[in-house]
Amino acid sequence: MHKNVVFRGCTRPAMFMGVPYVPFFFVVGGLFLLSVYTNFWYLGSIPVAVFIMRNMAKRDEMIFRLLGLRLQFKLKARNVKDHDGMWVFTPNHYRKTPARKD
Repeated sequence: MHKNVVFRGCTRPAMFMGVPYVPFFFVVGGLFLLSVYTNFWYLGSIPVAVFIMRNMAKRDEMIFRLLGLRLQFKLKARNVKDHDGMWVFTPNHYRKTPARKD
């Protein structure tokens, strides 16, 4: 028997129609609200969106979590222009000019 084995079945997100719950309700709810406020023909795009999300989740069920992390890191990257367009995260604060020595 292995001592510290992670059971991957407990790490899978809860699914509804093959799509994780949270992204499903965000997309379907957003499209529903869009259709209520503008035009009810937008309701026809809900099955298309669910089909696309199901195909994304079929390949990797954590894809929406990875996309959310990418969005969070992209929004937090503030020094992109200083490093040739790369995202750089560091706990240190580097000044452009050296600190004064009094």
